[in-house]
Amino acid sequence: MRTLLDKFAGSRVLLIGDVIVDLYTYGSAMGLSAETPTIVSRFREVRRTLGGAAFVCRNLLELGAQVDFLTLTGGDEEGARIRDWKAPNLHLGGATDEARNTTVKHRFWVDGYKLFQLDTRNDEPILPALAAAAMAQIEALAPKADCIVISDYRHGFLIPDLVKQVLALAAALGKRVYVDSQVSQTISNHHLYQPDAVICLNVKEARCIDPAFTPSPSPQAFATLRKLLNTGTIVVKMGEKGAMMLSGDRVIEAPARKVEVVDTIGAGDAFLAAFCLAGLEDPATALAVANAWAGLSVGVHGTTPPRRAALAVQLEQVSA
Repeated sequence: MRTLLDKFAGSRVLLIGDVIVDLYTYGSAMGLSAETPTIVSRFREVRRTLGGAAFVCRNLLELGAQVDFLTLTGGDEEGARIRDWKAPNLHLGGATDEARNTTVKHRFWVDGYKLFQLDTRNDEPILPALAAAAMAQIEALAPKADCIVISDYRHGFLIPDLVKQVLALAAALGKRVYVDSQVSQTISNHHLYQPDAVICLNVKEARCIDPAFTPSPSPQAFATLRKLLNTGTIVVKMGEKGAMMLSGDRVIEAPARKVEVVDTIGAGDAFLAAFCLAGLEDPATALAVANAWAGLSVGVHGTTPPRRAALAVQLEQVSA
């Protein structure tokens, strides 16, 4: 494990997915309104961070990787801010839809409790011409990548035809593809990502595919998922219970580290970043490292990555 962070720094990842602007408005409770049962709070501050696939990107960058990040932005002010994003080891590209709003998720917190969330979004499929422009960039960047990571938040960028072309290109180049596709207010679309992708799921997403799924160290528990997803590599994230991975004909388990949970938002994105960098040569170590990084992420409020140095300390402790 001592050499893993050095390996991370030498990695190059092609990341494709939906960017989300996360707005956090914080306040302190003053009491209830006299007219209605509404909580009245005193404004404290607003914070703006980049989430969704951009949070996967920020985790990859913090871990030391070079990232080619392709995403979809709108023609609004938030889209312009994203396109101005600069960071060491980051190459930002993708497509801009001038008629679209950039996805914004605005959360309101009062005294440590999330009271309300207001989303600005347009989940309509990307236009074919924009998808073709994105694919041209993918074709140029994929040969240089060590792996391809897809973070599909279901906001219109990863249309089925684009997914099909990316998977075909990856197969032709012999590139491993890691997929994390969200199930929230929508049904599963994981069937689009077959065959042979590394599919990362939480338990809810696994049960959207196989309603009878129950995490178990027996390969038989993954039989339906394996058949429907047409892959022999499936990761199931179980939060405080750790993670489980079907790797060929065996199931590997990794417990979660005990941590003080501050905010679970973005833990799956953090897991994905560390897991893809660790690789599959030693699946047990990859799960352990991804669990450790995700555990550090839940100790941070909002979509802010933990620090690479903190992971180095944990890896040293495990190695010792």
